[in-house]
Amino acid sequence: MKLIFSNNNSIDLGIQDTELCNVYKKIYKNLSHAELMFREWDNPYYIDSITYEQLVDRLESYAQIVSVKIDKVRCLAREKLYFNEIHKIYELNYNGHSEWLDFHEHIHLCEHYYNRLKILDIDYREKAGMLERPFDLAWLKDSTVEIKAGDVFVSWAELGKIPYSYWSNNEPDDFNRLCQLSKPWLKLRPKIKIALEDFNDLTNKPLEEFKAWWSKYEEDWCRHWDLKSWSVTDMFSNAILGRIEDINTVKSLLQNNINPIRVSML
Repeated sequence: MKLIFSNNNSIDLGIQDTELCNVYKKIYKNLSHAELMFREWDNPYYIDSITYEQLVDRLESYAQIVSVKIDKVRCLAREKLYFNEIHKIYELNYNGHSEWLDFHEHIHLCEHYYNRLKILDIDYREKAGMLERPFDLAWLKDSTVEIKAGDVFVSWAELGKIPYSYWSNNEPDDFNRLCQLSKPWLKLRPKIKIALEDFNDLTNKPLEEFKAWWSKYEEDWCRHWDLKSWSVTDMFSNAILGRIEDINTVKSLLQNNINPIRVSML
């Protein structure tokens, strides 16, 4: 599998020969002639080119398209509870249309403006909906929270939040709402990520505080989702698909606004 850029550069994704990788190869074979639905904010360097105030203005403009009124004062104050409120509006109204996705993605861009990792998302968005399939938890046996620059990987991507994010975003301390919004890994979506920097998903997180809260709900939440367990590591697990050896070329292309257009199986 190769990632094709708008200047015709191609980058080998170095996809491995594993059960999960073979599933992805079949999915991308069906998408090989489709162009990515790449948005300018999918470029990891997009966030470096605008101020937070400008980002809030863009959130407001995308909200207007879906007839949502934004309280800019609360956005500028970075109120977690307010972001929860407008996220719930998206959750209740999302109808599969790209305008709602644009709005939703800008909520998260605002939430993570000051701590966003340099990760390139390769996403066909609604084009790939028919190719989604149930996620087999056995695929997590070789997963990791340690990611190196150049790793090609896939991670949790459900409509909602992992339990840790639910807690850290100050969502209601309510079990029913937790089960409604917080989910395990249920679907395999045709979306891959490419790390442009090293990171560990468990670094600099108040895990002991979270675990104390999670201990009240873990057993019942797992029973609700028919799971034996769902550890903190499971929440942040990434399944490695491959590795790009020349990641500096990818960085250079993106920094010059040369963006990916499709994935090729050739």
